[in-house]
Amino acid sequence: MKRTSFGQFLDYQSPWLGIMVFMIVMLLAPLQWAKAQENAVSGKVTGVSGEPIPGVTVRVKGDSQATTTDRNGDYVLGKLDREVMLTFSLIGMKTQEIAPAGRHRLDVVMEVEAGQLDEVVVIGYGTAQRKDLTGAIASVNLDRVENVPNINIAQTMRGTVAGVTVTDNGRPGSNPTILIRGTNSISASNDPLIVLDGVIYRGGSLTDINPGDIESIDILKDASSTAIYGSLAANGVIEITTKKGTALDPQILLHTYYGSADYAHLPDYLNAEEYLRNRAYAEQADNGSLPFQPIEVENIAAGKTIDPFKAISQDAPIWNSELSVSGTAKNLTYYLSGSFMDSHSPVAGDNFKRTSGRANLNFSATDWLKIGLHSGYTAKDNSGFRANLLQTTYLSPYASLYYDDGVPRKQPMDIGLGGNPVIDHALNANERINKTFFLNSYLNVDLPVEGLSYRLNVGLTTQDNHDFSYKPSYSRDGFYNLGSGSKYYYSSNNLTLENIINYNRTVGKHAFKATLMYGIYEAEDESSELSSKNIFNDALGWNSLEIGDSYALETGAGKDQQVSAMGRLGYIYNHRYIFDISLRRDGYSAFGDGRKYGLFPAVGASWNVSEESFLSDAAFLDNLKLRLSWGKNGNRGVSRYSALSNMTETYYVFGPNTAAGQYVTSMANPKLGWETTTSTNLAIDFSVLSNRISGSLDVYTSKTTDLLLSQSIPNTNGFNRFLRNVGEVSNQGMEISLNTKPLVNKDFTWSVDFAFTHNRNKILKLTGADFNEDGIEDDDIASGWFIGHSLGSNYDYVFDGIYQEGDDFSLQPDAKPGYIRFKDISGPDGVPDGVITPDDRTVLHYNRPKYTLGVTNTLSFRGLSLMAVLFYRNGGYTANTSTVPGINFYDVANYMDVPYWTPENPSNEYPAINYRNPLNYGFYQPRSFVRLQDVSLAYSFPSGITKKIRLKNVQVYASGKNLITWTDWKGWDPEFGAGSRDPGANGPIMKIYTAGLRVQL
Repeated sequence: MKRTSFGQFLDYQSPWLGIMVFMIVMLLAPLQWAKAQENAVSGKVTGVSGEPIPGVTVRVKGDSQATTTDRNGDYVLGKLDREVMLTFSLIGMKTQEIAPAGRHRLDVVMEVEAGQLDEVVVIGYGTAQRKDLTGAIASVNLDRVENVPNINIAQTMRGTVAGVTVTDNGRPGSNPTILIRGTNSISASNDPLIVLDGVIYRGGSLTDINPGDIESIDILKDASSTAIYGSLAANGVIEITTKKGTALDPQILLHTYYGSADYAHLPDYLNAEEYLRNRAYAEQADNGSLPFQPIEVENIAAGKTIDPFKAISQDAPIWNSELSVSGTAKNLTYYLSGSFMDSHSPVAGDNFKRTSGRANLNFSATDWLKIGLHSGYTAKDNSGFRANLLQTTYLSPYASLYYDDGVPRKQPMDIGLGGNPVIDHALNANERINKTFFLNSYLNVDLPVEGLSYRLNVGLTTQDNHDFSYKPSYSRDGFYNLGSGSKYYYSSNNLTLENIINYNRTVGKHAFKATLMYGIYEAEDESSELSSKNIFNDALGWNSLEIGDSYALETGAGKDQQVSAMGRLGYIYNHRYIFDISLRRDGYSAFGDGRKYGLFPAVGASWNVSEESFLSDAAFLDNLKLRLSWGKNGNRGVSRYSALSNMTETYYVFGPNTAAGQYVTSMANPKLGWETTTSTNLAIDFSVLSNRISGSLDVYTSKTTDLLLSQSIPNTNGFNRFLRNVGEVSNQGMEISLNTKPLVNKDFTWSVDFAFTHNRNKILKLTGADFNEDGIEDDDIASGWFIGHSLGSNYDYVFDGIYQEGDDFSLQPDAKPGYIRFKDISGPDGVPDGVITPDDRTVLHYNRPKYTLGVTNTLSFRGLSLMAVLFYRNGGYTANTSTVPGINFYDVANYMDVPYWTPENPSNEYPAINYRNPLNYGFYQPRSFVRLQDVSLAYSFPSGITKKIRLKNVQVYASGKNLITWTDWKGWDPEFGAGSRDPGANGPIMKIYTAGLRVQL
């Protein structure tokens, strides 16, 4: 198998990355360290009324050097550099940053803080203080998870943000599934919109972005906050802001960690001893011989065994290194970074490498003109073939994956079932590279009217991908093939052009805000693939496709466009009453004529109740706020030519000749239009006891109409599916974010944060079909869609235990002891009829959780900090047919170790080993689990030590991810819940241990 070294990987990266490195070097070259001047600073910290405040932490910013004020509010801090910045902080008070600037006496007056109300969050096309929001916007605490090995920034939201469900699939470098407030669509996309540095990030993925470059992540969840993005935001918006320079002096940060990964959870298959024992039990159940295969007989005699999951495993190191430089210079702020990530799954061949660079430059040309450039480049390497997990589950403990000379065997058990899970990894070559370049340039002009400004956003995202594969010749034991290979290329360009006018004006207690935007969005791509077979010389691999035959050439290209206009108005009275209204109109080329445009309004209001005079005596209450919002969003998540008839090519043989042809694969729908979600959100924000307890409670309801539904139709016209606007789905839910600080003193702090998510989904309407003419709309049983029930419904017979010896078998005459007993709940007339038929099926339960809960504990003692995230999923049932030996080749292959029924073990849960499941029952299991998801232990060295080695800050840490999982689920990981032998594109969730170092110069 062809391997790709890191050096080779860098050889084919864009020269842009080299330019980035050059820029960093050139920037560092002229820097000189100023000689530190030691100064002592002392002073008194008081409140606005002049009373001394004890217990205030006085800290050197970016350093571990700190002290606290005594009972008289006095403090002393010695041996300071002249250019340091001091921070004064205390729970319940506003944090202040002040530069001593050579002063030896520094007195500070602190004000009471109104919780997190002054926090600035990113909203659509701007920012706002949290106290002025009407919508549901959550922010990710990145400081808390900075020492956790998150390869993808979506992992920072996993279990820590109420209303956001992140499902990891276990693959390094892959994108987790993200759902914000449930599933709104049946056939269209449910992915949230990603906005990077104020520009829609289309054409890339979250794996493109180095988590170390992120300054903030804000999640827009309700219509009031998302409707400003109109047709793109029905599933929520994730606003990502990357870092920029802030300090006067250059800030150089080196961050690196190294660790290893293992399986966090695996299904329990039979080991060698259990395999032999169960084969004997199976022979008793079948009343006949079930012989082993010849290779098994040979290995049993020799005592040679394998553990299938160990046999396909590899060493799984994980390494990440980042270097960044940031600062300000006159009218310029800059942030430059470069990083390299190399992560391996325990599954052989499942690897990921990422090389990335970023340059963020912001320049104030004049007092009225600002220009900026935010750019990033990422090269991702997913080369290689992953070991086949489905084939792994079939492996007998007495199989042989290799011949004695090390060549992989085609059939490790001498039968065709399963095959060799590592043969593609061991023999075949693959190079899969993805390169993404993101550029967001802007121009901001303060117009000659107070509060009025104009901004131009120009965004460009380009991708260049290639995927080369080669399967070499093979000849062994009657298996023979010549080489075959393919080369695939893909490139895309996504352009954004937005003109934005903002107006912000405050007159006394009145604040007015307005935003107007007109945007054009265009995406185009093209692809090509060439393949051939019967290549007689493997020397050049995929670079010698021309010497084969059976050539295949495929090319493709596509383009879509969207135009948008948006307006938003806001009014705030004395930070007490807040109102906003927005309207967006989008037009998208993929929809039919006359249906291309959609209109998406939203309104929101909030009331800062704690600002009212009637609560002035409520000393325990820091903040109380009510929010209410309503709005509409659209979903355009279908392919760009969905409204048109699509065609594909085929080949016809006429005697000795082959001719190419085309045929129609889908019906046109000129009336295809927008899927629209209308939602309402009611919420309360609160904080009490000097912000020792704070949080928010949101309840919401949404209805999606005109679903983009791929409907089953009779195939009399040559098609069996038709995409149209029909049907309705609703979502209702509750979210609770609770932040507590049980203990805070001079040296020790303890905080506990809770993120609770509850969502209920329901299908309200489908196609309107009523074939039985009973006046009630029919369910779509074939698609698993049931009106009045949730998506993900489990429709099946009702399990009623296992038949035991001596039971009455009249309901199921073909049954016998060890078979499943089902309940008779209905019949042709809607009442039990004394026999089990398809009429006895019903909706049993759903695969969605009842609720999820994330609990984050953070403890800090001087320079030591400990963080742990515990995640709990409650409920949700998924079919798990892999638990039934009788339908999993129990007579020739491996299967899961379950306590199946025998006369000696009269189980009432699992059927007999040879139960063939004649009614195709799903064997459902709950996917509830508790997981110790993230743990980190960090230590920051005292400044007295770091100064001696001329460093500003040094931190070491150890961390773990997915360390322990408690669950009764027996399939693949309960997080993604694959309940068959084949996990599909998922992989075992990785348990990761790392040790890291963070150094600031």
